[in-house]
Amino acid sequence: MKVSKKILYPALSLFLITLVSVILLALINAFTKDKIKDANRSNEDKQRIAVFPDAESFREKENYTECLDGDKNIIGYIFVTKGAGYSGDITVMTGIDKDGVISGVKVLEHTETPTFGGVAVENNFTDEYKGKEAQTFVKGQNIDGWTGATKTTNGVIEAVNLAVGSFETVAKGGADNG
Repeated sequence: MKVSKKILYPALSLFLITLVSVILLALINAFTKDKIKDANRSNEDKQRIAVFPDAESFREKENYTECLDGDKNIIGYIFVTKGAGYSGDITVMTGIDKDGVISGVKVLEHTETPTFGGVAVENNFTDEYKGKEAQTFVKGQNIDGWTGATKTTNGVIEAVNLAVGSFETVAKGGADNG
């Protein structure tokens, strides 16, 4: 079987171009992966500090993050949970100190509409959780929410309540304590 030059040269050229591209991408990845990892870690720490400003450092566990003081003593925990919003999941980071007081709540990701839900998230409506005892939150009873963003508020409440449940499990030395 004879292979035509019209087929062989273009095929060989495409193969070499692809090979060189893959090698270059692998080299670029090797040189930048540590910088990207450090940048991601720095961003995560900034978000953690926003919900637990008293922490000096953090230690990641399987389902949560421990917040540590300067002597590496646990002073609280951070949980990342999700609740159902109007347009999809709302990912929320909740900080709870070891005494069961919420140190902060921050929306990490959402797909809420830019009108009501998005405005509520941008206006830090989650600040009303700060300083409250970790408990089951019910809109209209122990938390207000944001007028006009009912589903967004409910999604955040759902996520915070999941964090409170996880805190209770960790504080009692339960299954999440690993």
